Amino acid sequence: MSDGLSRRSFLKLAATASAAAAIPGCEPAARKLIPYVVPDENVVPGVPTFYATTCTECSAGCGVVARVMEGRVIKLEGNPVDPISQGAICARGQAALQGLYNPDRLGEPKTRQSDGTLTPIHWDDAIKLMNGKLAAAAQAGKGRVAFIGAPHGPTLNSIAKAWGVAYNSVRVGFWEALGDEPAQRVVYSTFARDDLPVYKLDEAETIISFGADFVETWRSPVEYARQFAQFRAPKTRGGTLSIGRAAYVGPRLNSTAAKCDEWVASNPGTEGAVAMAVLNVVVNQGWVAPNTGVNLDDIKKLVANYDPEKVSAQTGVSADQIKRIAGWFGQATGGAVALAGTAEVQAHLAAYILNLVTGNLGKTMIFLDDQVPLESTWTQSIKAIIDAMRDGEVDVLVIAGGNPAYSMPPAYAFKEASKRVGYVIWMGDAPDESAELANLLIPTHHPLETWRDTAPRAGIHGLGQPVMQPVFRSRALHDILIASAHVAAGDAGQAIKYENASDAINTAWQDLQGKIGGGATPKQFWDDARRHGGVFQDAKPATVKFTLQDDDIEAMSGPPPAPSELTLWAFPHIFLYDGRGANKSWLQEIPDPVTQIVWDTWAEMHPDTAAKLGLKQDYEQTRLFAGIDVIRISTPGGPIELTVTISPLVKPGVIAVPFGQGHTSYGRYADGIGVNPFYFLPEGTRSVAVTAHKIDKQYKLVTPLGSSDMLGRTIIEAMSVSDLANGVEPDFGEEKVDRPYEMYAPIEYAGHKWGMTIDVNSCTGCSACIAACYAENNVQVVGKANVDLGRIMSWIRVERYIQPADKAGDSPLIQIAPMLCQQCDHAPCEPVCPVFASHHTNEGLNAQIYNRCIGTRFCENNCPYKVRRFNWYAPEFVEPLNFQLNPDVTVRGAGVMEKCTFCIQRITTAEINARTEDRKLVDGEIITACAQACPSRAITFGDINDPNSAMIKRRNDNKGRVYTMLPEFNALPAITYLRDLYQEKGKA
Repeated sequence: MSDGLSRRSFLKLAATASAAAAIPGCEPAARKLIPYVVPDENVVPGVPTFYATTCTECSAGCGVVARVMEGRVIKLEGNPVDPISQGAICARGQAALQGLYNPDRLGEPKTRQSDGTLTPIHWDDAIKLMNGKLAAAAQAGKGRVAFIGAPHGPTLNSIAKAWGVAYNSVRVGFWEALGDEPAQRVVYSTFARDDLPVYKLDEAETIISFGADFVETWRSPVEYARQFAQFRAPKTRGGTLSIGRAAYVGPRLNSTAAKCDEWVASNPGTEGAVAMAVLNVVVNQGWVAPNTGVNLDDIKKLVANYDPEKVSAQTGVSADQIKRIAGWFGQATGGAVALAGTAEVQAHLAAYILNLVTGNLGKTMIFLDDQVPLESTWTQSIKAIIDAMRDGEVDVLVIAGGNPAYSMPPAYAFKEASKRVGYVIWMGDAPDESAELANLLIPTHHPLETWRDTAPRAGIHGLGQPVMQPVFRSRALHDILIASAHVAAGDAGQAIKYENASDAINTAWQDLQGKIGGGATPKQFWDDARRHGGVFQDAKPATVKFTLQDDDIEAMSGPPPAPSELTLWAFPHIFLYDGRGANKSWLQEIPDPVTQIVWDTWAEMHPDTAAKLGLKQDYEQTRLFAGIDVIRISTPGGPIELTVTISPLVKPGVIAVPFGQGHTSYGRYADGIGVNPFYFLPEGTRSVAVTAHKIDKQYKLVTPLGSSDMLGRTIIEAMSVSDLANGVEPDFGEEKVDRPYEMYAPIEYAGHKWGMTIDVNSCTGCSACIAACYAENNVQVVGKANVDLGRIMSWIRVERYIQPADKAGDSPLIQIAPMLCQQCDHAPCEPVCPVFASHHTNEGLNAQIYNRCIGTRFCENNCPYKVRRFNWYAPEFVEPLNFQLNPDVTVRGAGVMEKCTFCIQRITTAEINARTEDRKLVDGEIITACAQACPSRAITFGDINDPNSAMIKRRNDNKGRVYTMLPEFNALPAITYLRDLYQEKGKA
């Protein structure tokens, strides 16, 4: 620095580089995985680069931004310019990094020997072997090659189809185990469209969901959680302060039902019958809008057999409850929307008609111009491929995603059919149950390592680009298919003009530029698309016509399944979904928001049902567990043994079991855990009549939750909307405590004082904040055994409490809120530390100095919020998971206490940048990982000393709802919560 470059100039230069890197990049990602002596020109050591791309963990198509440090991706955030995510990201999206760095990914091609063992094979030999098998199959006749995989986006799906044609076959299918085909069938037959509508929940006054868990896994949960939070926000409607009314119909109270006013507990598979009964009430009461173009006589004919009194016996839902929610919907003056998420078509038909007849089509339910067909293949086509395999008509099968061996119904007999195929090739990143059927295994890139595009709906064109070089010796799936097609005989193989997937995406986007590019040159259009993660435009609403044929009425208005004494009902796991997330340890260790169970499959059962089986919750809680008694469930597909967790949050007579576990070959984090419900369910449904009995066996379900009862304390507070409107402070029956005498003068903060405002009414319990904290702060995963010992390391948790039955009408159904270090001014942890490792900063943070800490745990014992974690062991990050570690955050060692510090590394970086640029910090410039990820925008971070900060304004705008947790301790936390809101029974 002596040669004319001062320290200040150097810092300014570094700050400039940091600011430039803050714009999502469009240059190729760094060429190395680890730091190197001569760096890439786009890499400045210690300064992140950002690349916009898309998330592929579900079909929603959220845009994300990858933060890359020295050539490795360390964090994913939502893309602020993407209309779907709007800067947020769910827990599954955060955990995509663990798929990228999964130590169980296939690192090289392998071939299976006659004894079943796998032997490595050179890439050239693997490609030669594959192409030889394909060429022989193509020469043997038409349709001798088949492809079953997961959807990969419009361009890459077209490549897969063209590859099939090159080998004389059209047997190409894209499989989704929990897809939207029931809704698609209804839309196709009644609206003559290939796409699905979009919804505007925030523009409705009333929502009824018939099995659509839209804040957990249904369609686009990040987008709908944001809309639902706005829907439930207190607003003046019709001259009165109110929140949106919502009801959820289904056998289990999930996160969506928990945030609604009413949980309509229906028998499994009868949501459609309840929907039809609601429609019956609406049309017969005349709660219909004029000029909807619907023949009401046809609708009345459709619902003639669905009188509420008659339906009540079949569904387990009282007629009064059906009429009440129908009244909400039909008499909503500010718009209403009905949603359906079941595996049966009936609920979807009724939901669409409800929106239509009440005049909400085009308002809260909208079809868009330029319809984008769904990517998954209809099941009848998938079954045709499997039938051909079984009949010996397929010589080569390529499996590329979807894990059909795990997720297909047993009626398909996919495993048995695959044994009739001459040669099976598996292509993917992490070997799964389907790979166990393969003769040849070929490693492919993770989506974050390759080019792709998405089209989740009209107007949204997402662009996925590689954000780093491959972690393993893999290749892009569609590079392999394109090269394979080029060596195929005939003109069909040469019809694919692309050289690779990058060329294909570039060509497709050049075509797109000609359609929507406006005045931009092709290079400008391409560069902007890479920089922003796609092209986003407002799509115009389409004019649609509804037709209801007699055949539709007959096919879609059949009776609900007959009630059974005991029914097994399976539902998508909020994190593991259909099983694809089970090999990601973050998703295994984050507790399910409702049951709070980790690392397992459970059988959720009502206390009344449990009592009939001789089960009761009388075990001593010497350890943290949610259940221990095992039952054997007899199903048509065979017996299942599961541990029961007894809960009032499931309908009597129902055994609720999550999808996601039960893997036998999916890596170290998934194998040997729980059971797979797919193996026991009939085709086209998620429930089946069963019998069950208790067996002489115990197996522990583990949870980090200590109790579901607040034990008389108001940890999470709630108030009625009427009390809020009337300015009435809720009375929780607690003794009022006078403000204590202060021995010391209040702490003065001359500069910043950091704090948070958390809106409990907006929080859905989705746990995106927990996953974001794991990724940002290098939090260690400890596994089931250590969670059982109370040694979970997460810095933030989602508290969940169930109100006693006598208070059920005067509170939310369940109460959920995030809990993290409160950064107290009178922090109880600070004075008890003998070495001052826990100390108070001049910006109001309760900081932790790791190299001072000697692990006395006095601070942990003295914390009333129980948010401090003790490291019982040295951290272990199996390579290459260690490449995901954030270099800005210390990896803590054994014997050290750790906790949240409001992402101090982000605060420090922003403050350094502001000083070097000789300016003040701007509100919103610093955002913690949890606040940035939150889909419902429940968390706001900012400077308490800044009266104009969004965080303080949020408090001031909601003064009637402000509270702090456990104020009787006088800890003076820097986090202020806003009370949850509910509508009193009889007033909703």
